[in-house]
This record gives sequence, structure tokens and C-alpha cells, in this order.
Amino acid sequence: MDENHLSLYTSKIGEAFLASRYGDKPYSELTHRQQECVRHIDVLTYMLTDKGILGSRHHRVEYVFSGDKGVWFNKFLTEENEYKRRSSIHRYKERLHNLYAYLIDKGVAIEDVTPVFLTEYVAHLDYVKSSPDRDNILMTTRLFFRYICSKQALKDNRQEMWMSLMKLKGTNRYHKIPSVYTAEEVERIIGAIDRSSPHGKRDYAMILLAARYGLRISDIVGLRFINLDWEQDRISIIQKKTDKKVVLPLSEEVGNALIEYIKYARPNLDSPCVFVSMLAPYRPLTSNVLSSALHKYMLRAGIDFTDRKTGPHALRHSLATNLLGANATLPVISEILGHSSTESTKTYLRVNMDLLRQCALDVPFVPSSFYENLYG
Repeated sequence: MDENHLSLYTSKIGEAFLASRYGDKPYSELTHRQQECVRHIDVLTYMLTDKGILGSRHHRVEYVFSGDKGVWFNKFLTEENEYKRRSSIHRYKERLHNLYAYLIDKGVAIEDVTPVFLTEYVAHLDYVKSSPDRDNILMTTRLFFRYICSKQALKDNRQEMWMSLMKLKGTNRYHKIPSVYTAEEVERIIGAIDRSSPHGKRDYAMILLAARYGLRISDIVGLRFINLDWEQDRISIIQKKTDKKVVLPLSEEVGNALIEYIKYARPNLDSPCVFVSMLAPYRPLTSNVLSSALHKYMLRAGIDFTDRKTGPHALRHSLATNLLGANATLPVISEILGHSSTESTKTYLRVNMDLLRQCALDVPFVPSSFYENLYG
């Protein structure tokens, strides 16, 4: 600005400055220091609007499928995923771009892919990706191959054959027993929250939503005022994970906690989100805020969480298991948790040892003559 004899900063000056330094280079291709410079200009421009200080902005990488090799990818993303969320579409693009880039690198069109080529691609993923990332990429790739087989786009369109080449390494999803806390431990955690402070009022309301309703962390931090029906005393949400609508009764305990937070602790912020940060720059919460808070209160309550997870999802598991212990039926628990089917709820059967013991059969008496005949 000094070199150009400018004394008053404007957004256009900021844009011209960045253009003079980096041209039209995409944000993702800038170095960390260059990205910091872009952020500083963003902060200056944002302050011109009198909105305060700009928080961190994540510049999302856009994955483009261009040219002849991108035709089938674009068809799959538009035709098969018309009603999916934008976040899901972006995740599909990110995963499929690995195959697209591999095709470009090898100079092969999707129509010319052979079993040998796909086997080499899977081996490539084994080398460059971790096992979880590799499996996630292949799960989406399997969906893509089912689609292009249904369109007869390949020389060999037998779905079973292509699926057999994309085996997942992941262990059974139910291999590990969910982390569970007893009803008494859950109450100790809730009792450890300092409800006299603004942070405590917010954390108390969020943790009650997890403990009493088993809401997922994404649905808690994403809760909006439109989801709260005060006249009908209920909470209505569309679950982010399943897109399934869940309607829950708004209990007096949870309702009072929400009112206490909204009236006496929540910053005066014009935002549709119920839960926001307590310090400027004010913004909707991220999942790690609730996770960190819950861990803190577990420590304060003196809970031994050795070999148990401490995230909010553990409260969801605990609610289901404790309901099961109180003889609630699987369909009822499934409806409360918003599961698509009772199959997802059955995982909690492995935690409730008392109910499992009721299923055990008595060992029948075996006379000694049996062994004499066996080895005689």
C-alpha cells in the first residue's frame, strides 16, 4: 500500500495484493506460509464488515473429473447420488479421484480396465494408503464398479468378478466390544459439571443430550433452534449419519438445561446453531469441543476409563446397554437411537453379560461310563 501511495485498505486492495504475489495459483498448491498470508488478508477484509475477527477457514479441495476419462465418474456422481448430502458427494469424489488419477497416469480409459489392471491398482493402494483409508477408497470404488457394470460399460460386466478383486482388509465391525459406563458412572460424570459457569451450562446441556437420548456428537453440535419444539415439548432432528428423522420427547431435565444455557450463558449471536463457542470469534462448535469436555468431567468425577473410550459415543453405547439391562426391547432401543434396523442395535447384546448368562444352557451330566466306552 505504501509503494502504491494507498492509505485506506479495501477488499479490492487485498485481492490485488494476493494476485500480484500468487497469481491465480489454487489455495491448495500454496505453501503453509503463503496460505497464512491469504488468511491474514481474509481477516482484514472480514473486519471491514464490523463482524469481528474471522476464525479459521478451511479451503476445501475440489476434485474434478475432466476429459474422456472423467465421463463415467461424473455420470456415477450425478445419476446414482442425486439425493446424497454434499459432504457425502465430496467424500465420494475424494475417494474415486485416486482411481481417476491412476487411470490418467497409466493412460487407460475406464472401458479398457482389465482384472489385471484393477489388481495392480489395489496393490498400489496397499502401498500408498493406510489400511482404513484403503478400505474406504475400495468401498466407494465397489459402488462405482457396480454402477458401470449395470451400464455395460466394461468388456466384462460380471459384478461378482470385480468385487472379488476388491477385498476389504478391515476386521468385523463388531469385533470390539463397545465402551460402556454404568448408570451410576454416568450420573457421576453429569454431577461433576460446574453448572455455575457459562462453559458448564453449555457442557451440561450437551452431555445430557448424549446421556439421556444417545444422540451422536454430530447431531448435538449441529443442533439448531428449529429442531426444538417448545410447544410440543419435543426435539425433532434429521440424523446426519443416516438421514433418518428422529422425534424425541423434551424432558423437563433436558429442557431446563437448554433454557439455562440459552438465557444465561450463550453469547448474543445471530446464529441458527444452539451451541456455539464461548469466546470470540463466535462460531458453531466442532466435535472435539464436546469430546474434550466429556474427558475433563470424567477425570473430575474420578471415573476409571482404563481400556474404555471417553468420547460422547460411549454415552450412546451406555444408554443402549443400560436400557437393555432394564429389559427394554431391541425395537424400542433401536427407535430411541435412530438405528435403521435392530441389526445395528444387537451389538449391545454382547456387552450385557447378565442377559447373555440367561441364554446359556446348563451343561448336562455325563456319567463316568461314557468315558469308559469312549476310550475302552
